[in-house]
Amino acid sequence: MIKLYSFGPSLNVPEPSPFVLKVNFLLTVSKQPFEVLSGTQYLQKAPKGKLPYIEDGNKTVTDSFFIEKYLKDTYKVDVNSHLSTEQKAISHLACASLEERLYWCIVHFRWVYQSNWEIIKPIFFGGMPFPLNKIIPKVARKGMIKAMHGHGIGRHSEAEILQIAEAQLHAMSDLLGDKEYFFNNKLSLLDITSYAMLVQILLPTMPSPLVNLTKRYSNLVTFCERMHTRYYG
Repeated sequence: MIKLYSFGPSLNVPEPSPFVLKVNFLLTVSKQPFEVLSGTQYLQKAPKGKLPYIEDGNKTVTDSFFIEKYLKDTYKVDVNSHLSTEQKAISHLACASLEERLYWCIVHFRWVYQSNWEIIKPIFFGGMPFPLNKIIPKVARKGMIKAMHGHGIGRHSEAEILQIAEAQLHAMSDLLGDKEYFFNNKLSLLDITSYAMLVQILLPTMPSPLVNLTKRYSNLVTFCERMHTRYYG
C-alpha cells in the first residue's frame, strides 16, 4: 500500500500545503489504496526536507511533480488522458504558473501578513513545549521570508504581490468560464491544482486582501466550493 506523508488537516482545509493536497487528490481519484501519515515529524525525515513524499514498498518518491509522474508510469494514473495534445500543453503550463506564482502569493499572506501570522503561529507551533514554542516560530518565519526573497516574490510590495495574484486569478477565471471543469467537462490535473491552490485562500478563516481579491471571481469561488463538496465534503 502507498504511504503518503503529509502535514494533516489544518486551517479548515484537508491539507495546508497545496502540493500535499494535490497528491492526496490524485491518490483519491486513482482508486489505489493508500495510507496517510500526518505530522510535522515527517518533515524532518523527508528525503528532500519537504512534504509530500510517498513510500511504495521499497520505493520512495519525493516532490509532487515526481509523485505524479510515478503514479502515471507505475499505476497508469493519468487524469489528463482525455485531453488533446494542445490541452495537455496548456494544462502543464497553467499548473506550473499557479505553483510558481499564485502559491508564493498565498505564502506571503500566511507568513508575512501580520494578522494572519498571528493566527498561523499557534496553529502550527502551539503544541511545542516551552521554550521551543517561542523560538521555532521566529526561526521558521525568518527562513520562509528568506526563501521568498530568494524566489523573488519577497522583493515586491504587498500591492505588487496582489497584482501578480490578480493576473493568475484573472487567467484562471477566463479559462474556466462557466464550465464545470477546465477541459472537456471532465476532471484534469489543472482542476486538481487549481482547487489545491484556491482552497488555501478561500476556506481558512483568515481575512486578507488576497481573499477579497479572489472572491471577486465568482466562477472560481463556485468551482472551489463544488470541488470541495464533491471530493472532500
